[in-house]
Amino acid sequence: MPELPEVECLTRAVRGILEGRTLSSATFHRADLRWPIPIADFNNRLVGFSIRKVSRRSKYLLLETERGYGIFHLGMSGNILLSPEESSRWKHTHASLRLEGEDGPQFLHFVDPRRFGCILSCSLEEFPNHPLFKDLGPEPLEFPRLAEHLAVRAEGKTVAVKSFLMDAHHIVGVGNIYANEALFRAGVRPDRKARLVKRESWDALATAIQEVLQEAIEAGGTSFRDYKHVDGDAGYFELALRVYGRSDEACVRCETKIKLSKIGGRATYFCRKCQR
Repeated sequence: MPELPEVECLTRAVRGILEGRTLSSATFHRADLRWPIPIADFNNRLVGFSIRKVSRRSKYLLLETERGYGIFHLGMSGNILLSPEESSRWKHTHASLRLEGEDGPQFLHFVDPRRFGCILSCSLEEFPNHPLFKDLGPEPLEFPRLAEHLAVRAEGKTVAVKSFLMDAHHIVGVGNIYANEALFRAGVRPDRKARLVKRESWDALATAIQEVLQEAIEAGGTSFRDYKHVDGDAGYFELALRVYGRSDEACVRCETKIKLSKIGGRATYFCRKCQR
């Protein structure tokens, strides 16, 4: 599943292309993805208006006009791909946006083979209390006291610290790949109860989360499954992964074999010697 770094890379890529362009038409090839697409409301709020801001909240890409927001989530296999052609060359294209600019039209195609993504819309006033956003935790790269925040939220929590970090109510954007990587860097076992993690370990975890996310963004995202950049090229952060996907391989620190287990139904990789 595309995680925060992938969506941040996508946001940065399309920002320079979309901001200032007018969305002249939106063509939908189906009426629903994960949820029904509010086609009439989307057109009312975006079509015919200039895209004044492209941003990201958690794993959602936001297109803002003077009338409201277009909300996009990539689900498990989605991509938003740029093309100078109105007809998409990619299979499983469910929506195409035409954007006018001084250099002629550009087209963004929403491609999602498994259809777990979404396209939604809302007004500017509705956004702060939108069901998808109102209960989200802070952005890990923008929150100045992240360690303190996590330590306070973890008080009394008996859930595994890995599951705690992946809960967007506490902090957004720390999906499975990056939770594994951050816990390894901080030397914390993923199955340790959140309430038992020491304060100094929260300091290390906060730093590790921010470092691994920033490195992934700089590297262009992680090329797992179907994720692609806006130009169709794959991400490549997987070359730098230290534990994820390395079951039974030697730990990069101590050469102990990396262990694979399941926590919350998700693949969990860790070093039994380095992580305590």
